[in-house]
Order: sequence, then C-alpha cells, then structure tokens
Amino acid sequence: MLVSFSFGNYKCFKDENKISFVADLADEKNEYSISTPFGYSVLKTTAVYGANASGKSKLFEAVAFLKSLVYPPCNAKKIPVFEYWKSRYDAFRLSTKSSESSSFFEAVFILNDIQYRYGIEINANEILDEWLYKKKWRETLVLSRKSDGNSAPKMKIVDSYINAKIYNNVVSAGMVSKDVPLLTILSTFNDSLSKEIVQMFGQMKIISANEMITPVDALMDENSKKEIIDFMRAFDFNIEDFALHEIAPNAIPEKIQSIIGEDALKGRVYDGVSTTHRLYNESYEKVGTKQFMMEVDESFGTNRLLRLSWSILQALKEGRTLLIDEIDSGLHSFIVSTIIKLFYQTNNEAQLIVNTQNTSLLSYPIGYEDNQKDKKFLFRKDQIYIVNKNRYGESNVYPITYFQKNIRTSIEKLYMDGRLTGVPYVDVDNLDLICHES
Repeated sequence: MLVSFSFGNYKCFKDENKISFVADLADEKNEYSISTPFGYSVLKTTAVYGANASGKSKLFEAVAFLKSLVYPPCNAKKIPVFEYWKSRYDAFRLSTKSSESSSFFEAVFILNDIQYRYGIEINANEILDEWLYKKKWRETLVLSRKSDGNSAPKMKIVDSYINAKIYNNVVSAGMVSKDVPLLTILSTFNDSLSKEIVQMFGQMKIISANEMITPVDALMDENSKKEIIDFMRAFDFNIEDFALHEIAPNAIPEKIQSIIGEDALKGRVYDGVSTTHRLYNESYEKVGTKQFMMEVDESFGTNRLLRLSWSILQALKEGRTLLIDEIDSGLHSFIVSTIIKLFYQTNNEAQLIVNTQNTSLLSYPIGYEDNQKDKKFLFRKDQIYIVNKNRYGESNVYPITYFQKNIRTSIEKLYMDGRLTGVPYVDVDNLDLICHES
C-alpha cells in the first residue's frame, strides 16, 4: 500500500515533487480510505488531472522507473536485466544544471502493518545513494549505501533486519554493483525482508495509456479466463469466450523471427486473441457461434478493457496497488466510475491511482451522507491532484487544496473555470484567424 511518492529531476519534473495518498478528511466508515496503525488512513483511490503535455503520464513513468530499478524486468531466459533502468533514465533536459545533476526517488509504503521508506539517488551512470527505513513505533535504519563516485560505496545494515551472513557473503564476493540497488542484490540472494519488499514493488502495476499487452498468462488459465469473461460481460461486452490465436513458427516472416529469437519460437506462438460471439437466425434464435479477431474486429474500448481487466481483478482480489494512465481512454464514463467504485467496496488494501481528462468524474455522485442531503462524490477534495507545466517546461504536482483551501462548490466547475489550474491555454483568437483566412 503506497503512502507517498517523492522524486526530483526526472523527465519534465525539475524540482522535488511529492504526491501523498494520506487521507486529509475524516472517514470513520473507511469508505474512501484504509486505516493504518500509524494514526493516518491511506486513500483507496486518487485522481490526477492536468492539461495535455503537463506531465501527468510522466508522473506515472517516474513510479514505473523506481519499480524498474528495484524490480528489473527479465529477458527471454527469465534472467533479470539489472541495467535496464539506464535505458529509461532521463533527467530534466531544459536546464543546464539539472541535466548534469542527480535524480532521486523515494516511496513510503506499508507492508504487513510496518511502514517502510525506501529511496535512491542516481545519475546516468550509477547509484549514488540508497536508503531503507522501517517504522513500527519509531523509524529506524534498515540499510544504507553511499558512493562518492570514486571509492567503493560505504554501506551499512542492521543485522536484526537484514541477514548478516548473506550481506557479508555478497560484499566479500564483490557482488555489490554500482548499477544495481543493494536491496535488489540482497533479494537475489534470498534475504527475506529484501525479497519481500522487492516482490511488493514487482506486484505494483503501472499501466500506460498505450498499453498493448494482452493478459496472455491469465487467458491460458481456465479459472482466470472465466473471471475475465465475467468481468467483460458485466460491462455488457457480449463476448462468450476468448481464445489465444496460435500461429505456426514457420509462418512468421524471417525478419520477425530474428527479432523474437529462437528460444521464444520453441514453444507455442500466438499472434492475437480471438473472441466468440453468439450467432442468431432470423428469428433471433441462437444457432451457433462466430469467431472474431480481437485486434481487428473488436472496438478500441473492448481491447482497452481486456488489457486492463486482469490487472484490475488482481488488485481487487489481492490488495495490490494499481496505477492506470489515462483510465478514460476508450472507455465510457460509466465504466470508469464503476471500476473506481469497485475499489471502495473492497475490504483489503487494494489501491487505485489514475490520471484522467474526464472532468465528469469530479461531479459523479455515489450516495449521500447520513443526513440524506449532502451528496457523496466519486472523489473527495483530498483525492485530487493537479499537474501543471510552466513556461520553462518544468512540471509540478499539487493537491487541489493548494489552490483553493475551502472548497464549498462543485470541484468540476472550479476546475473548468481554471480556478484549480491544470486546464490548457487556447488562443481562440488566433484559431479563429487561421480558420477564416481566405
């Protein structure tokens, strides 16, 4: 469960920025938040708004970057690509100072009723600083590592938390790399706490707006596939079944084969998903079924929801943190609001963080307070953040209360009126001139 995320000097974010998921408003019934042992509650959902090109997606990419550092992706042979983060590293480029400076990322999260604070400072070539603290009653150090770029990094662990034997073996064998977090190295050698935290990062899912990955593994499992079908049909997508469309390896063009690699072609190869629909006669009696290709015959919205489906189901069932970039892309507002409401109905630590352009979600009612007069909305004011970009190309993220302390009217109206910022500037006069030039 993510409590806060801080970062600086990454992509379009020059300065330090922080987004907090701690609830600012009382929530005795835990409708909007999850209680913790630390005197605060964590929001079940959070929405990020902002103009086009303001940095909303880059904010989510920053979270994904930290994940790739701690939990690197694997190659075709299931071996972690520890230097993957170097291909994704991108310091703020519109400042002569920032482009030569380091970047930092820090996440505060709760795991098994213990609060952790993990952070890392890097440049394009190496890890400069790394820290992990835990808190049950008071915050204490778990591990640290600091490098000056010249000598071997100075490291420290607390052996009541980290397995000292594993740590000493790793150090004596020269396994500490400038490219790999110490936490990740210790996890690789099965230190229990490190492994638990790395797995937590691994289970955190960040889905980009142009996500093209179909949940193949889930569709190969009959139980998981049934859940996906039920999920899709609940939103009135009239699909009876899904099936992975298999293709013979020798039918794949040689150039594509060289890109995929020999190992990937040894087993079954799929080139898409087929959907099954009911076939009716003129009397609307079912007489059979008809197959369609998902990527060709089904709508963009159907494809989008399928690609989101398994991640949403996993988050809801297993209490995971899910971030969805442009959640409204291709999906009707009613579907989006329903997905958000599902996270309010769980009794676990499921957490949904989205960015969106859909302002109608700001006014979507989901019920009433006890007095039956005051409406409850999909998002409260403490759940909404705005991303702005200034004339120098620098993005910053703020809670809406930064702009309006006492919000007593429609948040959607305030936003559309520009009083919460985050709306694009449009030169209407110039557009009118262009459109009416002879």
